[in-house]
Amino acid sequence: MPAGLSAIEYLAASVNNSDGVTSSHWLKYHSSFKFTGNGFEGLQGFGGHGKPYVGLSLIDNLMQIPFRKLGGGHFNHVDNLARQITKKQNRRYDLDVLRQALTISYLHDAVPNLFSNKAVGCVIGDGFASMTSLLIASKSAGKIVLINLAKTLLVDLWYLKLWMGDKFFDNSVQLVGNKEELKSAFDAPDGVGVKIIAIEASKHELLCYAPVDFAINVASMQEMNPSVIAGYFDDLRSIAKNKKIFFYCSNREEKSLPDGTIVKFAEYPWKKDDQVIFEGLCPWHQRFYCLSPPFYREYDGSTMHKLIQLSGC
Repeated sequence: MPAGLSAIEYLAASVNNSDGVTSSHWLKYHSSFKFTGNGFEGLQGFGGHGKPYVGLSLIDNLMQIPFRKLGGGHFNHVDNLARQITKKQNRRYDLDVLRQALTISYLHDAVPNLFSNKAVGCVIGDGFASMTSLLIASKSAGKIVLINLAKTLLVDLWYLKLWMGDKFFDNSVQLVGNKEELKSAFDAPDGVGVKIIAIEASKHELLCYAPVDFAINVASMQEMNPSVIAGYFDDLRSIAKNKKIFFYCSNREEKSLPDGTIVKFAEYPWKKDDQVIFEGLCPWHQRFYCLSPPFYREYDGSTMHKLIQLSGC
């Protein structure tokens, strides 16, 4: 069970292996991906990672005002944590990160008992570990199961290392590849236990055996083949047979992948027995800002979001 730097080395050594769950979107955007041993080249398709500088920070602060007005009661706290995390990562606090902070704040307000430092969360398809870092830093979860394609998971762990510093090198972050390793990670005693349990997407069925209380997917199911989306729903419903589990999903209403595959939010495998907490257009994910007129632009299609208590049937 690789942990810390060993997990990064393991993923780096196997990062070019075919995993069988990669869509045409990621075949395209991972085509020039390269891990140099001290960073990455060809990072595209899963969020911003630009370096901060004073002038752009001031512009970001100004352009983000309309989005920040959407923040709820927990937003200021999560927002401050996001600034601290991105500073340690030497990363710009851009709209991609802000959206994660707004999501956590909104969920805190919508379901006050959803998060706690004893909860087990799951992030499916994070980018630069933004959601994972914020959930741990805000004590919205005690443990996170982080699932991603091998290349993107490697990036997630690298950015976790930048944020966590020395803590990354103990057993706080572990990569698991089978049920026994998963159980061992969850059985670690409090105080010295694993905070983040990483799983390669090719082994996503391990999620069935994790005692997850809530799962989150933001803007990455829209880039998966429908059969892979269905697999994740099956995993989560398997958990729901034994315990209460919530799922927050925010994705494009409809998206066409490079090979012509159409992915539709309404056609995800929702079930009539799912208890819907809320659903509709995601307020902070309909437009973005840029540095040339028009400064605010609509995305190429609307983004929906939905929170449900999953049915196990």
